[in-house]
Amino acid sequence: MKFLRQRSNPERPGRSRSLRPGGIATTAIAIGVVATMLTACGGGGDERIASDSVGDTGPAGDESWQQVVDAAKAEGEVTLYSSNAADAIAELARRFEADYDITVNIVRDVDANLHQKIDAENKTGNRVADVVTQATVSWAQELGAAGGAVEPVGPAFTDSASEYDADTLMRESNDFVTGASVLTYGWNTDRYPNGLEGYESMLDPDLSGGKIGIVLPTSTAHVDFYGSYLEQVGGEGFLDKLAEQKPRIYPGALPLAQALASGEIAAAVFVQDQTSERETGAPVDSAFGDLIWGGWMYTSILAGAPHPNAAQVLANYMITPAGQEALSFRNAAVLPDITSAVTTIDKVAPQDTAAMTPEALEQLKVRFGQLFNQ
Repeated sequence: MKFLRQRSNPERPGRSRSLRPGGIATTAIAIGVVATMLTACGGGGDERIASDSVGDTGPAGDESWQQVVDAAKAEGEVTLYSSNAADAIAELARRFEADYDITVNIVRDVDANLHQKIDAENKTGNRVADVVTQATVSWAQELGAAGGAVEPVGPAFTDSASEYDADTLMRESNDFVTGASVLTYGWNTDRYPNGLEGYESMLDPDLSGGKIGIVLPTSTAHVDFYGSYLEQVGGEGFLDKLAEQKPRIYPGALPLAQALASGEIAAAVFVQDQTSERETGAPVDSAFGDLIWGGWMYTSILAGAPHPNAAQVLANYMITPAGQEALSFRNAAVLPDITSAVTTIDKVAPQDTAAMTPEALEQLKVRFGQLFNQ
């Protein structure tokens, strides 16, 4: 795999619901791998994700699909633009290359920057990206409506043997859901040893004055997190009360998680499950409640992709068990029985996608600036 560019861009009302390794159960949710999404997230590699076992690559498909695979191998490479966690997409690339001997070029950035790059490529005709994964539903819809995305045709989408719920997760705009980046609250166990019992614990006076970290809204997924989810789990007016704590603002979940681990802050509002970091000695912890938040990730195969066959094969791979073991580390999987995942996408709090518009994001940015003096 080759990184062309890399930029950084689950809750517990009671301690009995903290995460521990294992399958999804009534009192614990399985944990797994990802690190800097949104978009979200943090952390580095993990031996559970970087195993030598490639895994189940899904239904084999018919002769016509094999022709696509052969053509993809002849193309020899594919470029993925993604706001997903860096370690997850790196592991996806490693697995894909091992199976198909096709090089994966990765451009990791926040949604807004990826949108600008793809829009520029479309206007100039100088296309680089083949596949894009990002969290802004309205942009994916607009891209598809403008003919900018093509329909995925792989057997993981179409074969009855596949466990991917295409009826729910494939959309008319030709984008499809490949997972959800799951975020929650966390704390530094040295600076705040009693821990947090839920988001409402962020209002503890002992956490005022720059001891809490939050992320700057950069994606329409943040519209749902700040505008809907936090009000549900923290109570009415939670964001206003949080502002009174004078938190520190970070550009994304990765630098936020790094600040938490270093002790720069005592608590964080928007980080991934911290089990892996804790198990490797970092003074951090996190938890989930009954309502888990996750930013759904929408993937599109771009029209005019320089490597159209390799794009189809990579897109298909992303929703196979092998691909999901990589993409779903510490996140929500779109398939059952993915051992690296925190949960499955049907357990993630539903989002009001109609409200997650660019206009709503701009309104949130204005309100955010007023509340947090940005």
